[in-house]
Amino acid sequence: MSIESRRAAVASAIVAFGMAEMALSLLPIAYANDDDAAAGAAAFKTHCASCHGQSGGGDGPAAAALRSPPPDLRLLARNNDGVFPEKVLETVIDGRKTIRAHGNFEMPVWGRELSQASGEADAGKRVAAVVRYLRGIQQK
Repeated sequence: MSIESRRAAVASAIVAFGMAEMALSLLPIAYANDDDAAAGAAAFKTHCASCHGQSGGGDGPAAAALRSPPPDLRLLARNNDGVFPEKVLETVIDGRKTIRAHGNFEMPVWGRELSQASGEADAGKRVAAVVRYLRGIQQK
């Protein structure tokens, strides 16, 4: 893929993300019930699917523009000796609790974005809902 193609793909992903983020900020928070699987799926589709794909397989439309391919999120437990890494995912998605002293990370820090849009408590609920959604899509 040429540098121009990569830049165009990244620009398209940024525009799509911005539009989705703006639309999400206009919606009422639907996370009153922490067990709401639909809320986790909706948050995943809005914030994660552009890179990780609609199914979580790492095949989103912006994936080709990234330096490293996004992981297949359906295989997290399988690749972790059958244990779903819930706490690790919370810190990776939130991003604010992880010290990233080495290298450049392409994944946005969603915790900061979500808390600015809806407050700390709702941001935590959204991250937890996405983690529950990811638990539900694990393949054996």
